[in-house]
Amino acid sequence: MIEAMKIRFLIPALFLLFAAADLPAQTKVWTLDECIGRALGYNLQVRQAGLSVEISQVNQEQAMASRFPALDASVRQNFSWTDKQNLAGNYEFTGSNGSSVSLNSGVTLFNGFRKQNSIRQTSLDYQRAVLDAESMRQDIALQVLDNYLQVLYAGELVTNSGNQLTSTGRQLQLAGERLNLRIISMADYLQVKAQESAEKLTLANAEKQLLLSRINLMQLLEIPVHDTFAIAVPDLSGTGLQLITDDAGVIYEKALEIRPEVKSATLKKRIAGYETAIAKGAMLPTLSLNAGVSTSYSSVAEGLKFASQLDHNFSPVAGLTLSVPIFQQKQLKSQVSLAMINARSAEISEQSTLNQLRKNIETARAAVVAAGKEFQASEEQYRAMTASYEVATERFNQGVISPVDYLFEKTNLINAESKLLQSRYNLIFSYKELEYYQGKPLTL
Repeated sequence: MIEAMKIRFLIPALFLLFAAADLPAQTKVWTLDECIGRALGYNLQVRQAGLSVEISQVNQEQAMASRFPALDASVRQNFSWTDKQNLAGNYEFTGSNGSSVSLNSGVTLFNGFRKQNSIRQTSLDYQRAVLDAESMRQDIALQVLDNYLQVLYAGELVTNSGNQLTSTGRQLQLAGERLNLRIISMADYLQVKAQESAEKLTLANAEKQLLLSRINLMQLLEIPVHDTFAIAVPDLSGTGLQLITDDAGVIYEKALEIRPEVKSATLKKRIAGYETAIAKGAMLPTLSLNAGVSTSYSSVAEGLKFASQLDHNFSPVAGLTLSVPIFQQKQLKSQVSLAMINARSAEISEQSTLNQLRKNIETARAAVVAAGKEFQASEEQYRAMTASYEVATERFNQGVISPVDYLFEKTNLINAESKLLQSRYNLIFSYKELEYYQGKPLTL
């Protein structure tokens, strides 16, 4: 009875399992936010930067713990054997054992403020590591946006090339009918045929570009390359010129307050300053306090029990140690000189970071202006070429113009459409790159 009930419930379960296996797999469509989140979670450079943050945190905690006294405990057990002469004048090999226990502690009272400066230095180094990791995250996000737009651009290029090829195919069919009616010559027909072949090559190149763009994006996201990878296509048809009121100098001043690489460069300069202070502190005396307690037991001491010996041998000790560097083979002076050189190098590195940021912003703003003009010109050219092509199509269908003249207008339209598409995506990325330096989120 029980076995029959098991079989009765098992059959529907197996049916549902096989039915689910026959359902088509749902292809995940990746949005820009999901792509950025995936890259930040799996990109090896970002993960490596995260580990650097953890290392800096451990160093900071260790430096702060160095303020407290160190405490060591030790236990020792000894066994010894000697060849002694007894009262009868004979030599006898006898052994003995002993035990000792000690507890020692020490703390540095003064070491030229090296400990305090080291704590401040490691704290700044931890903040620097966090900023460097954030800078890496933002750079990877910008790379994802660039690759995402490349996939969108390549996808539209494939669509437009396919539409053009379909249109040319219809014109080739019409040209074939006219050739049979002896309205056009074989040369005119072959012109349309050659145009179709050229557009097939254009479509193949566009598909190749789309494939490579998809691969680049998947590799950036650390996703194994597969054919089902797809991204969400936002509506970018309304993208146009935007008014930019701030000049490069204003944007640069804003970026100085928010960009993590700028803050990181400033911290590196401060860290180098503490390195110089630590090196100079090594030339000052060091004062430390040491304290300890010990006791011992020996089997040689006859008549005294173990506990009694531990009590009588109890020995506390305390003392101060003053260490003064006198001659260190110029090592301390060399360390100070190197630290001061590194400090000047950090100042130059900070200025280099500021200069590079200013140059990047100037270039990005100039790219926006140039991309805007290019997009505006491409849009006007596309409208003009579209109107000219529509007239040419009507005249070609009426047999007024030759296929050569018609294909000339069609080629101009294809080129204008390609330039418009490219200029639109250049404009979008230029705007986003400029917003990136202003700390705005990367969205489409």
